[in-house]
Amino acid sequence: MHADRRRGPARVVQYYRSDTMPNLIYTARRFLPLVCYLVTGTAVTTVSQVIANKQFISDSVQALACAKYASTLAVSLSSAALAASPEKLITIPADTQKRKRRSMQRQLILVIGCIDVLAYAAFCTGFAYCDGAVATLVLAGGGQLFTAIMSKYILKKQLSQSQVLGVALVCIGLCIRGLGPLLSSSQASTPMDEDARQRLYIGLASLLFASIAYSLLGVIYQTLVSTGDDPPSHSDIMLQSSIIGLAAMAGYEVFHVLPKWRFLVTKPMQTSGTTAGLATFWLAAFGAVYNCHSYAAGMVFRSDGAQGVGIVNAMRGATVALVSHALFCSPVKPLQCLTTSSAASAATVTTGGIVWVQGSRPDQATKKKVQ
Repeated sequence: MHADRRRGPARVVQYYRSDTMPNLIYTARRFLPLVCYLVTGTAVTTVSQVIANKQFISDSVQALACAKYASTLAVSLSSAALAASPEKLITIPADTQKRKRRSMQRQLILVIGCIDVLAYAAFCTGFAYCDGAVATLVLAGGGQLFTAIMSKYILKKQLSQSQVLGVALVCIGLCIRGLGPLLSSSQASTPMDEDARQRLYIGLASLLFASIAYSLLGVIYQTLVSTGDDPPSHSDIMLQSSIIGLAAMAGYEVFHVLPKWRFLVTKPMQTSGTTAGLATFWLAAFGAVYNCHSYAAGMVFRSDGAQGVGIVNAMRGATVALVSHALFCSPVKPLQCLTTSSAASAATVTTGGIVWVQGSRPDQATKKKVQ
């Protein structure tokens, strides 16, 4: 009896399962594609700006576009060889429904390839005329707006309240960033000359066209990866679209660049003092970074859709503003410098991006409780 008194009444021990590790895993898987897409996108813009500042080749050559499609084709062919299996889109399935679906996939990839050529050529023109910081800003703002419109009216998708708030914050931040240079230029003592103003207008128009085209491309890409139970992989899509792009650029180079090779290529390289080896190195570096960015984009398309790509592009506009100030700000490149408006824009856009990502997280209240 004495032993029983020492033990006292039995206690009921309850065990609870911790949600810390599942939440950490979910957060890592949720944010990793977005972070990779943001970092690689910023790297692409940075390398592009370095190439533009060196001026070792004329803008009309579209050297970045050629490097993009050539490197993408090389990487896609290497991936197909390592996979040791024929591409899905080349094989002809026996089932009638699968055959029709495969035909539709090939048609969508053809459309994606053609739109990508036009969009990237327009973006390169705008980048050359407006510099990287402004080009990224306009493409991000226009892309976010047109992507939201197309996703709602073409894909019939509804945004949550948090996602709407995130998009609104991004738009406000982009407006702050866009109005800053306009106000500073209107107060400047030396007004912009007519040639510079015309180049700016052409660049902005090219970037606006590129934002519309890329938004449409994103919607078509999202439709493509949602077709049936066996959608084409990102490698399949990049292989086919890079062939289309490289063929288009080859025709452009043959008929436009080769007849003016001395004026468009030889003379700029001599003036800038750039050797052929150094020019090849920078173009190859651009191609490598771009392919990393492209595969990160495919991850984001599958995890967050066209809206996710648009919101990260908007956040990239803020990131590029910071990087451009650190690397390229100078009296001859005032648009690359960080101002009060661009800093406020960076904070607002980043907040909007985080709000949008959190708004797309599955509702935790619907999960079953652990008894």
